[in-house]
Amino acid sequence: MVREFMEVNDPQIFQRVAEQSPLVIRRDPFLFAQYFAMMFFINLARLEKGNVKTLFETLKGKLIIVENIVQASTITEFIEKGAEP
Repeated sequence: MVREFMEVNDPQIFQRVAEQSPLVIRRDPFLFAQYFAMMFFINLARLEKGNVKTLFETLKGKLIIVENIVQASTITEFIEKGAEP
């Protein structure tokens, strides 16, 4: 399980890491890309619009948009919390 999150400020560096990751998770304003046991992230709010657009275009096949996060240790706990679709 990932326990360390490393922030990257350069969109080209993040893109290089993200290309090696099978998935890129988007939870605004962040993008996350796992590389082995490390999780890299970039804050989209700090980037110029052109850089954000370039990241979205180059990573669109890997991008997963997360709408909601629910913490649960089991499926039963998840259901009991009443997670809504």
